[in-house]
Amino acid sequence: MYEKKIPKGIYKPIELTDFPMPSNTITIVITPRERYSGIIECIDLLYQNTTEPFNLIIIDLNYPQKTKREINNFIATKMNTILYSLGLITPMSALKVIRHKITTTYTILLDNDSRVSANWLPPLIDSAIAENIAIVNPLTLEKDGVDKGAQLRSHLYTAEIRTVAVNNKSYLIEHKTFRRALPAKIPNNIAESDTFELHCVLFKTNVLKEIDIPSMVIREHIDLSLQVRNLGLKIITQPKSVIIFDNLGTRMTLSDMKFFFFRWHKQLTFTSAREFKKRWGYDFYSEQAMYHWVFRRKIFLICRWLYLPVPVANLITRIAAKLKSTINPVWDPLSDPISHSKLLEHDK
Repeated sequence: MYEKKIPKGIYKPIELTDFPMPSNTITIVITPRERYSGIIECIDLLYQNTTEPFNLIIIDLNYPQKTKREINNFIATKMNTILYSLGLITPMSALKVIRHKITTTYTILLDNDSRVSANWLPPLIDSAIAENIAIVNPLTLEKDGVDKGAQLRSHLYTAEIRTVAVNNKSYLIEHKTFRRALPAKIPNNIAESDTFELHCVLFKTNVLKEIDIPSMVIREHIDLSLQVRNLGLKIITQPKSVIIFDNLGTRMTLSDMKFFFFRWHKQLTFTSAREFKKRWGYDFYSEQAMYHWVFRRKIFLICRWLYLPVPVANLITRIAAKLKSTINPVWDPLSDPISHSKLLEHDK
């Protein structure tokens, strides 16, 4: 697996056994998603908006030394929190290491660019009590950022895993319901979902320990979801719990961009797609579109790093993406692949 190695002596992994944590019901694990900056705001809002007791593990995937000092200063008085350093590895690789050290009933995975809202936790816990529920999604909203749109809109309510046939070959495709809908248009009832996203998600810890954690950086959530379904367990969304994530609208620092380029390295994404096919027998219909997505994000991030406003950055990104797709068209033979698709369970 492609992972950069950190020189010896810079990072010394911390053993969780050296830091006994309270016997709470919930462990929250915060991991860098695509950047390092914003972690302090993430932790601060977590404590402001969470009244229930919890353990907190902050995963350090090569945070800059200044950021590490800020984290340590912030958590110095928090008895239920540790910073766990693993060097520059992928989030899934970090989850592989950390999951077996968690002893609480529930584990919540939270990206460091996600922000919890008031009263976010009780609805997730209440919804997870049923024996056949393995995973609970909150309603995930996104800020205006890399794609022009409303200031706040739906990123994930529920999602379907579907297949679509092209030239007698079945491809996997993910369909998000109410994608980019305004909050007022999103249902407020609990609903089943085929999958989840890692911006924020609750796992029953015993399930998280039972499934295999794939060495992937794309579609890893779908891999985990398929495993959960094979166990006969369910994924649901509880929209009374609301999470907001930064859709790359906030300007990145140079260290952020280095992590983003590592996280979305071509070798990692390509290898992930091949690993998924090896495990499940499907290519993704949108694989080339995903690579194009990464290209667009990189252009956008460079524009924002140069202090260009979001609208200007989006305009330049669209022009660059158009030029690229003109020279090297993205494979997308169906004008509306979702309308030609069917649920994966109906494909068997």
